[in-house]
Amino acid sequence: MSVRRLAAPEDLETPHPLPARSPVPQRITAVAVTADLSRTAIATAAPWVRELTEVLVVADGAVTRLSVPDRRRVHDLLFDPEGSALTAMVSGNAIHRWALDGTGGRWPLGMLGSGGSHDLPLAQVSVGGRSFATANAFTQNVVVWDAQTRSVRQDIHETFKDLAYDDRVVGEGTVALSAEGSRLAFSRPRRSFMTEDEGVVVVQEIGNGQEIGRGQATGGGQEICGGTYAEHRTGISWVNGLAFRPDGAALAVVGARPDQTVATVIDLNDPADDPEPVVLPTGQRVGRINLRPVWCGAEPRVPIVDRNRVTVWNLTSGSPVLSVDVPGPRIAATLTPDGRTLVIASPDDGVHAHPLP
Repeated sequence: MSVRRLAAPEDLETPHPLPARSPVPQRITAVAVTADLSRTAIATAAPWVRELTEVLVVADGAVTRLSVPDRRRVHDLLFDPEGSALTAMVSGNAIHRWALDGTGGRWPLGMLGSGGSHDLPLAQVSVGGRSFATANAFTQNVVVWDAQTRSVRQDIHETFKDLAYDDRVVGEGTVALSAEGSRLAFSRPRRSFMTEDEGVVVVQEIGNGQEIGRGQATGGGQEICGGTYAEHRTGISWVNGLAFRPDGAALAVVGARPDQTVATVIDLNDPADDPEPVVLPTGQRVGRINLRPVWCGAEPRVPIVDRNRVTVWNLTSGSPVLSVDVPGPRIAATLTPDGRTLVIASPDDGVHAHPLP
């Protein structure tokens, strides 16, 4: 399959530029795509006001513009598996979810424990089953929502509130749900800079947020909300992205150590005691930016924007799958849910889909 254009550059221009201002977006802050490429969502930042944001949904050549209240920066976008809804994680710890079929209404939600207008780039959303999860590095909270009722199924701050301060579990900003929504994963910050205790937390059998209790030792971890959780070492100082394997039995982790971009895969049934991540030879270490790994069969992949190039990396071998030159760093890239197509959105070139081997 050849490279396919999903949106032209003029599709991304704002229809109401200020006088003497260019209609071309300053940058693309996030992009999402459905499995069949029938819908593409692009979050743009306007050139004259950095926080002026639009979310565009392109389908069958038509462009629908979704408003973002308060002109907040969109950090992460994700379609539901069937493409009927779009969820955005927005600066200021806000969540917006649009129903794209039927009414096309927007659900504004607040990140529980929100700290106000702090704008940290690492803010992610994940969808699985009938749930979606959100996480933000400022609040250090992870919340699982019911996609139909908008009720909270799991609130990590609430879950661990009765534990001693040193035992509480908080999130760093990355989040993943398994395909059926029964497992939740998020990164946990170091408890001390003097120790190498970085890791990810995996919660099984996500509860309804009502039965909150003190953790008790079980065979697979600690018991909470009628389910269990376990902490797994990663060997990665800063985690940028997580993804469950389709069967939920393994977790791909990508992030950074002081001078390297690194990745590892955790076997959740038999995790390694001291994993050694593979090094991805990127031109520069990834900073605190959102990354979204995707499993392509048994192979986890992730696209990384590195200066003027987008490279899709195999997270198991650390080898490149495909590299594409791009015009500047103002772009965003993602993979289709099956990991077989790279989608790149650029203010200058529009949106293109590149098939992967």
